[in-house]
Amino acid sequence: MKKLKSLLPGLVAVLAAVVVSLALIPVMIELLLCFVLATVTLALAVTRCINARGSRLRVFASTIIPAVLFVGIVCTHTPLRLAFWAYRGEFDQVACQMEAGEQPQTPFWIGPFNIRMAGRRGKIPYLASNNEPYEIDGFARHPAGQGFNLWSCITLDDTWSYIRED
Repeated sequence: MKKLKSLLPGLVAVLAAVVVSLALIPVMIELLLCFVLATVTLALAVTRCINARGSRLRVFASTIIPAVLFVGIVCTHTPLRLAFWAYRGEFDQVACQMEAGEQPQTPFWIGPFNIRMAGRRGKIPYLASNNEPYEIDGFARHPAGQGFNLWSCITLDDTWSYIRED
């Protein structure tokens, strides 16, 4: 029970990182959350080390390692990248249909992503998770999201980006 209790903060931190990343919170909020969590975790680690009866290194590591994992997962958007990678073929298929002139019926799902609007900006097809034609949040089939008024852009691979417009 003591081992589980010492691992609990780490498990909660990693779970929170995955939830934050999947929720696609804007980058500034993610960075703020990472900073707050890292500060609280460091304070907790120092307090636990001061009051520890056993190995202070183990107590410190059981708190700091999850904080590093949290920051790493949120900053690299690993869950978003993995989910996109798993369904990339479906994204390509819909984009090819759009390039051929077929407009998909919306809303529809591609894996865990709810696509509410599909369109094109010039020659660039996009699949948006919102219904705002001038503030698209979603996937664009173009490197670095060029041609969009970007708030944030996460390059997923050589042809797809996740974009948020302001």
